[in-house]
Amino acid sequence: MRLFIALPLPEEVRAALAAAQERLRRGKPPVRWTDATRMHLTLQFLGETGAALTPTLIAGLAALDVPPIHLTLSGLGAFPGLQRPRVIWAGVAGDIGALDRLRTAVFAVTTPLGFTPEERPFTPHLTLGRLRDDAHPEEIRALAATLRAAEPLPALVWQAGRPILYQSTLRPDGAVYTALGPGEV
Repeated sequence: MRLFIALPLPEEVRAALAAAQERLRRGKPPVRWTDATRMHLTLQFLGETGAALTPTLIAGLAALDVPPIHLTLSGLGAFPGLQRPRVIWAGVAGDIGALDRLRTAVFAVTTPLGFTPEERPFTPHLTLGRLRDDAHPEEIRALAATLRAAEPLPALVWQAGRPILYQSTLRPDGAVYTALGPGEV
């Protein structure tokens, strides 16, 4: 099973992200867009995992003390940067300190099970799309210019919920995510 742990997004946030994608699509950039209904805030990617660990992971996530964490959308950008965009994202701001502490608590659940925490600095973001491999330099420059000139995202504030364990099933038309638990999905 291919697993990850993420925070689900409220419908109004997914709708705002879909609207931002629609505006970015106008220039027909060479991007594989993420289906807005599948968007989430990833806390840890676990990768291929034996099904026997699923109940332990779900129980560990259910036992976490999850304080109220208020988040908001915060601008558009790209990894590794606008000079060479590969991943197009919407930023997440708000109570990032509490979000990082929640992520650390998730690592406390997963590390004893043999998962390695991400070592790169945490940059909370929501993936809008990925540049296609066949993109030409002029298309990449045009995409970067579009991102620089993009209309600001609405200042939506939402309260993050409990981290959810998801299964990712890869298909030709994109990944399908199934929430495995715990609780309110």
